[in-house]
Amino acid sequence: MNNPTSPSSDLSLVSLTQDPGREILDKSIAEYLAFLRRQPAFCGTPEQQENLIKHVARGQDLIKLIAAERLKITREIDHQKHDWMELEKQLVAPIESAMQPLKEAVERYNQEVVRIREHQQAEADGQRALTESADASETDWLNPDVTLSPLPKGVQMRWAFTIVDSNQVPNGYWSIDESLIKKAIADGTRDIPGIRIYQEAITTFRK
Repeated sequence: MNNPTSPSSDLSLVSLTQDPGREILDKSIAEYLAFLRRQPAFCGTPEQQENLIKHVARGQDLIKLIAAERLKITREIDHQKHDWMELEKQLVAPIESAMQPLKEAVERYNQEVVRIREHQQAEADGQRALTESADASETDWLNPDVTLSPLPKGVQMRWAFTIVDSNQVPNGYWSIDESLIKKAIADGTRDIPGIRIYQEAITTFRK
């Protein structure tokens, strides 16, 4: 059975977004897809394996050709982006420097208000616990309601965490550093407790 037409090397010299380059590309893709639809997805002999790898490699050539066209389009944009980013740093630096003292002043104020709110919240929690443990009629007049100060403008409260004792953190909250394991294996490590290190076959599709 005839092989599909290989993408013309001339396509790398012309635009694939306009004819005739686009027309040739569409024809190459259509021929390749039609060819693959006629191929049985079966691999039982070394010859069949070699042929299927070649067929897949042709498809990868088409994909690379299409990706290369994107680079033609974006390369100049990337250069312009890089140049502007360098200029942006120069333009933004004095603005950020001038704003920094104001931002720090606001942050100090916000932290102080939040500290006061936390103190007020602790008082309110203590009052609530006292009220629940005794007759409300006997304690209300001794413990007026505590009103929390409003949050400063632009401040939102969100949950966060800090590890205070890593030995007490449950196992379910630990994560495996796969990049560290891969590096160790690449460096020659073949035995890591709790991890099975093995070889797996990876097929590369090249002509």
